[in-house]
Amino acid sequence: MQMDRRDFLKNTLAAAGSLTALDLAEPAAHALEPTGAETLPQRVLGRTKAKVSLLGFGMAPLGSDNTATAEAERVVHYALDQGINYVDVAPVYGDAESKLKGVLKTRRDSLFLVTKVNTSQQDKEGVQKQIEASLERMGTDRIDLVHIHNLGDFDMEKLFRPDGALAGLKAARKRGLIRFIGTSGHMRPARFVQAIETGDIDVTMNALNFADRHTYDFEGLVLPAAKKHGTAVVAMKALGGAVEWRYDGKTPATLAPYHERAIRYALGLPGVRCAVIGFATVEEVQQALAVARRFQPLSAAERDELLAEGRKLAQTRGLYYGPVTG
Repeated sequence: MQMDRRDFLKNTLAAAGSLTALDLAEPAAHALEPTGAETLPQRVLGRTKAKVSLLGFGMAPLGSDNTATAEAERVVHYALDQGINYVDVAPVYGDAESKLKGVLKTRRDSLFLVTKVNTSQQDKEGVQKQIEASLERMGTDRIDLVHIHNLGDFDMEKLFRPDGALAGLKAARKRGLIRFIGTSGHMRPARFVQAIETGDIDVTMNALNFADRHTYDFEGLVLPAAKKHGTAVVAMKALGGAVEWRYDGKTPATLAPYHERAIRYALGLPGVRCAVIGFATVEEVQQALAVARRFQPLSAAERDELLAEGRKLAQTRGLYYGPVTG
């Protein structure tokens, strides 16, 4: 498996250009909306034209543990009050969608709402049924962005058929249920390029951190394709995901010791508009806000040092998210 991964990365770099090219400065990619000193900066989410906060609120921890709805609402309201306006959820995040219902009753128009469709129903009609169910759980009539959730698990032959998942998302958009179409996932990066090449993907959300770059390398393969097709990029797993995938509101992220540098790495990548982080408490929100409010991309020296540490970590993490190819 190790040799397969090296061969894959070698072929990837030959096709997409060297990683060094991605590290070149792109002023437009890092342009921030003018804000006050205590306001969370925003970026434009590509061709969607939506202005989103540098940080996105990932609902997996609050939905996947035993946090009471009232407490979940308190944490989300706090984040929104602090300037976070990008909220990411999914039907498989426990009862996270239902826990957003109360928040959306009063604040729907002030946030960019994102959810996902999964492999349980991969056909055109099934995808629309999933979206309708999400709307019902969240008590709203529209979703800003819907991702094909963990694209690496989908049947890629069926995905692009007239009766496939992508057609279902287009139909939902035509019905006014959703505004934009996305892909999300943390393995099999070549599949994301295939989807982006259709020209139909407005946003892609992928695992982008300084350790897994050396294994999955979404940076080297997917970011150039996204730039080519005008697809906005949202970073996830900037902190590596929870230890042993325990989203219980208590288990720390695998890269938590690198918290500030990890977030700066993700937000400094070309094309990245927002970094979604899973929050379980107000304190976690505050910690990430402190980084985002004073955000500066890593210097060349800082980046080189962090990537060197990441290379060592990658050897211990292995195929943390699943296969690279296939």
